[in-house]
Amino acid sequence: MSDAGAPRASFVRGLSLFGAVALVAGNMLGTSLYTLPASLAQSVGPIGLLSWVITAAGFGLVALLYATLGTSFPRTGGPYVFSREAFGDFAGFQTVWMYWLSAVFGNAAIVTGAIGYAVTFSPALRASAPLQFLLAQGILWGLCILNVQGVRVGARIQMSILLVNLIPLALLGYALTHFDAANAHPFAPHGVGALATGSALLVWAYSGIESATVPAEEMESPGSTIRRGTMLGFALATLVFLIAATAVVGVLPNDAIAASPRPLEMAVTKVLGERAGWLVSIAAVCASVGVLNGWTLMVGRIPYSAAEDGMFFRAFGRLHPTHRTPHVALYLGTSIASLLLLMYFNHSLIEAFTFLVLLANLGTLFPYLYNAAAALMLARRDPERWTLTSRRRLQVIAFASFAFLLWSTYGVGQEVVFWGFLVLVAGVPLYIWFKTTARGPALPPPPLDR
Repeated sequence: MSDAGAPRASFVRGLSLFGAVALVAGNMLGTSLYTLPASLAQSVGPIGLLSWVITAAGFGLVALLYATLGTSFPRTGGPYVFSREAFGDFAGFQTVWMYWLSAVFGNAAIVTGAIGYAVTFSPALRASAPLQFLLAQGILWGLCILNVQGVRVGARIQMSILLVNLIPLALLGYALTHFDAANAHPFAPHGVGALATGSALLVWAYSGIESATVPAEEMESPGSTIRRGTMLGFALATLVFLIAATAVVGVLPNDAIAASPRPLEMAVTKVLGERAGWLVSIAAVCASVGVLNGWTLMVGRIPYSAAEDGMFFRAFGRLHPTHRTPHVALYLGTSIASLLLLMYFNHSLIEAFTFLVLLANLGTLFPYLYNAAAALMLARRDPERWTLTSRRRLQVIAFASFAFLLWSTYGVGQEVVFWGFLVLVAGVPLYIWFKTTARGPALPPPPLDR
């Protein structure tokens, strides 16, 4: 396609390799690191450790997929760019529609998770919904304003918080020396079939693996930075996940893990004392802020290229005159997440909010599936882009990734997939409106058969 790989001078290239690693790992090492062990203990049991290994292996393929696609098509927007390049405008729109909604709704959930840990430090905050609401709003808008200032500001925050996230890694690494195999019995209380349930839960931990491809035009040396940043970020996050999961299972009985809202803190407290446990809670709050910062950056970049192509709201393609950031998309995305936080004042809406979070998480799986299929299409359709060996490897990776992601989608459950499909279809009238009023570059029509 004529515009898929075209560089733009309008962005400031301020993301280094360290920044790319921090963005990928930081977007994965959020609240999931601190809450998923309890969910696994409830639904799966100690065999959930195998679910971690299976999910890590599957997403290792997905990481290779995005490292390859991001290097070949370094244009802001990532998943949208790949889908449109392979399948045209409609697939590109569906990808950006689901992906952007997922990020916006997800940010409301992330800041709620941050407040959930923060209340442990303040009884007054725990008892006051208005205070929680105001703190959540302050975090949301503070990070939005900082990200409007430029990609370098957001990257510095992300790198600093990533270093803080290494505190639990060190503490849990020491806790591994107190591993007691008796805590892992019975190993599979819900049967071996629970592995699929465990892997479906853990998909959320790897949401964000594509992060380095989204701000592609703000990367220094995008070809090598996207590839290495994706793989190193995946490896670092996976290392932390596996050490944390193994330490918690080895230090605590499964029933205790399942009953605790903060299992990592409990495990570290048991081995190293209360002060060490508090360090884990502080790191959990920082991790939530870090992942929120990363996804705030993403909310601005996800729809940028689609807006330029006339496939999304055109205002989202505007850059700040001074900072050269997509400020309109950042402000509007944060406004939607901010409105969702009104649910703090109506507890009857909490279940609906939780469902929206699940729907947002599912929203990331649709782009992943589209992109796996896109990689297979591009490898077969554009042989001149890669060497023969690279093409064959990409086809294998793409097919295996698609199969894994399809299995993961099945594990989410029928109800959420059903509603996710309705959200996907609900965007069709919007696509028709964009397509019939578009003034930007359009994909060339397919050649006529002769």
